[in-house]
Amino acid sequence: MKVSGKNSESSEEFSQETSTVNDTFIESMDVFDMTEEKAQKIIEGLDISADAKSLLLTFSKATIRVGSQIIKIGRKILEFVSQLFLDYPSASFGMIFGAIAGFLVASIPILGVVLGPIFTPLAILLGLVSGLSQDFKDKALARRVAEINAKFNPLKG
Repeated sequence: MKVSGKNSESSEEFSQETSTVNDTFIESMDVFDMTEEKAQKIIEGLDISADAKSLLLTFSKATIRVGSQIIKIGRKILEFVSQLFLDYPSASFGMIFGAIAGFLVASIPILGVVLGPIFTPLAILLGLVSGLSQDFKDKALARRVAEINAKFNPLKG
């Protein structure tokens, strides 16, 4: 199945043929508990700069095409992050977001092209790099982040 995405800054398109993406994966990525309005409300409620909120909003609108299906991958990631934030309230939103998005951007070629230009400045703004290892001491949270990242494995190709 063909998976493609577009870099929001450079308009560079990336596409890859993969046999690991199946209908089950597409269905799981296309079902949302979070509406776009709820995502926007969560972002607006964060205690971060207006620039970081704007970048998160842009991130939440990122999409990829899998076959003929458009997947709102940014909102799906934000949904996972929000759920983890509710499950682990002592962890910071930025740390959870950085852990999930960082792993995805680093390991999945298509998501790297689509989300990389948005994620990089966002990670810098949220100050994730310096505090990530210390905040990640909660092993249950680390396992949960790994589980969520595994859900995106079919995109690795």
